[in-house]
Amino acid sequence: MIPMILKLRVRDKDGKRFFIWLPLFLIWIIILPLLLIPIPFVLLAALIMWPSGKGYIIFYGYFTIFKLIGSLSGLEVNIGSGSNNFFMILQ
Repeated sequence: MIPMILKLRVRDKDGKRFFIWLPLFLIWIIILPLLLIPIPFVLLAALIMWPSGKGYIIFYGYFTIFKLIGSLSGLEVNIGSGSNNFFMILQ
């Protein structure tokens, strides 16, 4: 499943905290058509290049992008140095 919410939490050395939730589904509404429109062209290029052995690479490489986006859900990044912290969660 693609991530729908980005949670950011930042704390600086003075102890001030900043916390924000960003709705990613609004961004996916824009990005998804940009990823879906080239599918016929990618399939055509893969069919043309298939006899040379590069068609599989084109086909597999393009659809790996969708697998990569889908695997981002649940990603947590925690960066800290001393009293400064940055924490990010994709849900």
